[in-house]
Amino acid sequence: MARAAVSDLLTLQIPNWTCALVAVLFLPTALLSGIGLYGIALHYGTGLLLFVIGALLFAYGVLGGGDVKLLAAISIWIGWGNLLPYLLVVSIFGGLLALISILLRRIKRLPAFLSSLPWLTPGADRKQPIPYGVAIVAAALAGLRSLAVLP
Repeated sequence: MARAAVSDLLTLQIPNWTCALVAVLFLPTALLSGIGLYGIALHYGTGLLLFVIGALLFAYGVLGGGDVKLLAAISIWIGWGNLLPYLLVVSIFGGLLALISILLRRIKRLPAFLSSLPWLTPGADRKQPIPYGVAIVAAALAGLRSLAVLP
């Protein structure tokens, strides 16, 4: 998950393999944790639901494709019971990230390490993307103790 967040932060891209790895690793972890097949199906169903909703958001330009895949993969771990609190925390972290990016974009001379980030182009318009994968991962890490299966 951290790899996905760092990649999104630096390049605004989340590699497909990181999302696939997060999704696939749930199965052996769940089996070793004693979650039955029904529980596993519910968790993967949660991920599928988030993928479908995310695909609609992607179609309307609200979320990036990598964000959708990452959100779906992490939602498998979150499960149905913790989904709404998780999405609330994702929204809060995403809002904070958007606020930070707006404030930083107003600075005319950013330090070199910040100005090299594609989402911090000074003077960029409101449609400038933000690395929402950072908020998705941060929310998952914040709620780590509430997961049915610890990664």
